[in-house]
Amino acid sequence: MKRMKIIRREGAIFLTVCLLACLMASGCATTKKISYDIMGKGRALKKKVAFLGTINRSGYGGTEFANAASIQLKSSLKAYGNGLVLVDSRNLRKAMEQVPRSSSGQIDTLALAKVGKKYGINAVLEQSIEGIQGVTEKRGIWGFRHTCFLARLSMRIVAYDVETATILYNQMFQRTVEVSEEEWQGIKKGNRYEKGVANRLLAKMIPDIRKNISRRLGNEPWKGYICAVSDDTFTLAAGKDVGLAEGDILEVFGAGEPLRGTGSGIYLIPGQKIGEIKITKVLRSRAEATAISGHDLERSGCVRLKR
Repeated sequence: MKRMKIIRREGAIFLTVCLLACLMASGCATTKKISYDIMGKGRALKKKVAFLGTINRSGYGGTEFANAASIQLKSSLKAYGNGLVLVDSRNLRKAMEQVPRSSSGQIDTLALAKVGKKYGINAVLEQSIEGIQGVTEKRGIWGFRHTCFLARLSMRIVAYDVETATILYNQMFQRTVEVSEEEWQGIKKGNRYEKGVANRLLAKMIPDIRKNISRRLGNEPWKGYICAVSDDTFTLAAGKDVGLAEGDILEVFGAGEPLRGTGSGIYLIPGQKIGEIKITKVLRSRAEATAISGHDLERSGCVRLKR
């Protein structure tokens, strides 16, 4: 009798485990279906980004501080920029340097977009050091509080959208680190570049900047560009680096019409769909395609992966 109870108990445990397994499998399938419905059939292609460099508006640390900020942001994006591909070459940097700016420092976004499309870039990033300040703050338990000396860095990140020549992202970041009174005095007077303090501020700020950029640009749809046409073959400035594969169908959209905005800004209005092309060959950073439908596809504004 006792043995029968043990057998029944073991049987009940076995059935319970089987039921839980079935529920988990069903749950996983349901989760996959929900994810499938939300994301759609298409893949998430990586977005190409380029870096204009760092402008030091504060004057603190001069080009040395600006270069350090550029190096750290580029390194962080290369290592941890999920969904992003940082495009960086001597030719691209030279082309970026030649993009005109107004006397106030405003960049010619149409010229920038032209360069970006040639290299298959989705967005161009610009970083500016707005200021570094020496501030104080009372810390500690009430009645035993003491004055802490802090360095505060303010930095702005702007992302330009290549398709429309508009500002896609514009955000100010501020971070502080505790410093010695001597370092604080140097920052307040502005007569000495505290390299150690600057590096600590960058180490604290850059990961947050990279996370924000990755999240913001990661939500944007991938856009590619036709950079050459020869014998009915369309060459794209993107390939395996963004995740394109042979057989992919891309929708082709017409070139945007220029629109004058506030001030001297001129933007591009996205065009309508004018046809489709199919990827026939994929290289590291290039791909070839043939037309499926449409005409005058070489005059396109951009291409997107068909869902």
